[in-house]
Amino acid sequence: MKRLFLLRHAKAGYGPSDQTRPLNHRGKRDAFWLGQYLSERNLLPDHVLCSSAKRTMETYDRLQEGADKLPPVYFRSDLYLATADHILRQLRDLDPDITAPMILCHNPGISQLFQQLAYRPPQDHRTLKYPTCCLGIIDFDIESWSELKNDTGKVFKVVIPSDRISTLENTGTS
Repeated sequence: MKRLFLLRHAKAGYGPSDQTRPLNHRGKRDAFWLGQYLSERNLLPDHVLCSSAKRTMETYDRLQEGADKLPPVYFRSDLYLATADHILRQLRDLDPDITAPMILCHNPGISQLFQQLAYRPPQDHRTLKYPTCCLGIIDFDIESWSELKNDTGKVFKVVIPSDRISTLENTGTS
């Protein structure tokens, strides 16, 4: 079995160019929270491919701080605004020994890939929007990433930190 983590970068502010946009306060908070969430549940990737845009690199840094134990990251310029098909090709080229990679990049490619890989993906408004720092975790009954096909993954979990943190804050349990 293989497990895939598809993460959209956290909320960004403004910068001189799209590639240099840093995370804003909410983005830093959400990525740190997500790292803690994954670590507490022992849901960590064993390999990370990340776009080289500033907001994705900062998302990884905050995720790492929250989790306190992520694998090394491979920053890739070709993942900046990559299409779903491009990301899929990169996944199919992964070493079969990698069992739980994380792809950290941008919409619309990351959300389109989630929708095309998952068998019966959630169709609620929030999941379809795939907001910033949204993480979709999909399990596949395959031995090698080269076997990865559309509509074959079982959605294990979708986590949207801003929704969960808002709920905690509104109930006074944060």
